[in-house]
Amino acid sequence: MTRGTEARWLQEFAATAAKTDRFTEKPDHASLLAAGLAGEAGSVIAELKKARREREAYPVYRERMVEEVGDFLWYFVRLAAVVAPDVIGELLVPDKIVLPAADGPQLTAHLDFGASVGEVLAAISASNHADITTRLRRTWALLTVISNDANVSLRDAAERNTVKTRSRWPDEKRYAPLFDDEFPVEEQLPRRLHVEFLERARSSHRAVILRCNDINFGDRLTDNIEDPDGYRFHDIFHFAYAVHLGWSPVVRALMRTKRKSNSKIDEAQDGARAGIIEEAVSAIVFSRAKQLKFFEGLDHVDFDLLKTVKEFVEGFEVEAVPLWQWETAILDGYRVFRALRDGGGGLVTLDLVERRLAYAPHAVSDECAKQVMSTTLRGIT
Repeated sequence: MTRGTEARWLQEFAATAAKTDRFTEKPDHASLLAAGLAGEAGSVIAELKKARREREAYPVYRERMVEEVGDFLWYFVRLAAVVAPDVIGELLVPDKIVLPAADGPQLTAHLDFGASVGEVLAAISASNHADITTRLRRTWALLTVISNDANVSLRDAAERNTVKTRSRWPDEKRYAPLFDDEFPVEEQLPRRLHVEFLERARSSHRAVILRCNDINFGDRLTDNIEDPDGYRFHDIFHFAYAVHLGWSPVVRALMRTKRKSNSKIDEAQDGARAGIIEEAVSAIVFSRAKQLKFFEGLDHVDFDLLKTVKEFVEGFEVEAVPLWQWETAILDGYRVFRALRDGGGGLVTLDLVERRLAYAPHAVSDECAKQVMSTTLRGIT
């Protein structure tokens, strides 16, 4: 192990982590960070359990460990900065990885690691500053052991975590370019569009129709569940994805704007599988939203849910879109969803240029009819 230049990345990571600490305004700042440290330590140990249980059937062990160790590092440097600010500059950082034992990850070091984190929490609870510093040093030493055991570079884990946190909380929010900017206009998602959601009831059965003036498009949707929950309005989520992500295979299919001029893009990005993935994401988020009053009164989306969504879309062009855009798309989509549900439908305006999604009570737009008709005719020809 060496100190000096090799330790600078850790101090830089600590400075970067400070910019994404959302607990700073809380009166129990240190306690929240300590709780997060314990939770991430549990996640690291859980990965070992999976690796030992599954053996060769768990090939993603190292990849998972890179993420979990990175998350642990974030809480570690933030907690250290608050309760023992001098300790980060004193820590020893390994300059290389020694190949782990052939029989796989070892349990003893992981259990000692978990116990050391518990000792950190106990020292914080007792407000024993000298003991906190000692316990943090011991936790760090054990972290270097288990990360080496998993063939994980602490520096790589920190860099991966920085990329993830900046994706959620960037210094400046700038939308990624639309994916179809370079395609012919007939293969672009409509930059401005007005869509009317009409709700029709027959007895207790309710369905939603997408309509512009005298033109219907898409399928007549119901909730498809015994306990009605408004999912009949779920096309609004696809429109929100189009506005805030510049991505929606479902909307492309509805508007007949698949990128046919590029057969590879047409098949891989605009095909049936991409549409199924988008519908799956919509359903997964909806399931969580039901538990949270459809995000009413909330200004953020759970980080774990955003990570789950990102995992679902791996391999598709939208995986390049930062997490904050996903969060914006979800929250804005549910804002309009609640308005549609409570108002029994309404007129939704999409603006992909200004990245805006607007709702108004029932109205009919001639411009909407023209836009839908033109995209329909382009698809037919």
